[in-house]
Amino acid sequence: MLQSCHKHSGFSLLELMLAVAIFGIIATVAVPSFQSWSKGYQLKSASNDLYSHMQMAKIGAVKANMPWTVNFNPNGILGYNVRDGAGKTVKTVNFATKYNNTILYKSPTSSTVYDSATLTFNPNGTSTTGSAYITNKSKSGYYKVGLAFTNGSITLQQWNGSTWK
Repeated sequence: MLQSCHKHSGFSLLELMLAVAIFGIIATVAVPSFQSWSKGYQLKSASNDLYSHMQMAKIGAVKANMPWTVNFNPNGILGYNVRDGAGKTVKTVNFATKYNNTILYKSPTSSTVYDSATLTFNPNGTSTTGSAYITNKSKSGYYKVGLAFTNGSITLQQWNGSTWK
């Protein structure tokens, strides 16, 4: 006589509890690393945005054959705006709303937060020199975005602790 044997498949309660405990330990270890990565990502994103908006101002000046400007902290707002040759604001970035108050202007080596409150891009693509220095509230990194030369070449550099690279 054959006995019918039903094989039950699945996980026992002990196996599920063990898996949840292991997942909890991994999550506890990973959260601080994720938060640190997130702060660095926002800082890099803010720097890339400023770089792109400076490029937009340079291209706009050449295309419209009129000077465009990038104004830092316009009307006391922590951020910047891009204005066309007619003075119309084309783009405004407010650090408080876009980056949840985590981004600010600060240089790692001086009290200067930007070299000039306004950068002007001329119709021939050249510009006034000047840079803005960006960091986050935890000061986990620094970026310098701007123009080292009047030829209009925009640079994005990161502070490595002793020099800009």
